[in-house]
Amino acid sequence: MTRQKKTRSAGPNGQRHLSADDIRKTRQPKEQTKKKGAGLKSGSRNSVAVVSSVSKGESVKKDKRLGSKKPIALVPADAQQPALQIQPKASLAKAKPLALTPEQELALIENDGYLQQLLERVEQEEILTGKDAKYFNAKTARLEQLLQQLGLADDADDEPLDPLAAFERKDWRKDLLGDED
Repeated sequence: MTRQKKTRSAGPNGQRHLSADDIRKTRQPKEQTKKKGAGLKSGSRNSVAVVSSVSKGESVKKDKRLGSKKPIALVPADAQQPALQIQPKASLAKAKPLALTPEQELALIENDGYLQQLLERVEQEEILTGKDAKYFNAKTARLEQLLQQLGLADDADDEPLDPLAAFERKDWRKDLLGDED
């Protein structure tokens, strides 16, 4: 059997091929909707606006493109009046720490938790280094100053720790023999 070439037509009983014009005619038209107004008419910015004058009763055309007629100073106001200087209302200064009474400062040092931890480390014969040592030395020196200032310092120099040393230092001859030289 010989080969038959395929055709695009659907045959005598198939659907008829329509031209583009016929298809457009049979197609349903879309519903016409009104466009939403998205602003002024095109080109309105360049058109000359009509402004009615209330005082004269006649209309005057005013161009929006023309700017203000108010004069502008070409030299800044500061340059024209150098004698007038504005002083600031507030001055910048470094914040000064509040002055504490010696009693308050002593209470702060005694309640310092970090210093307490360092004291425990020193009592355990641990050697402090770096920032810890500086902090410990500064706080203990200040504590001694405050105790001296408040009169709370123990005078350990007047009372010897060793009783034998106190016995040797005492001159018994004056007590036993009297005030003879």
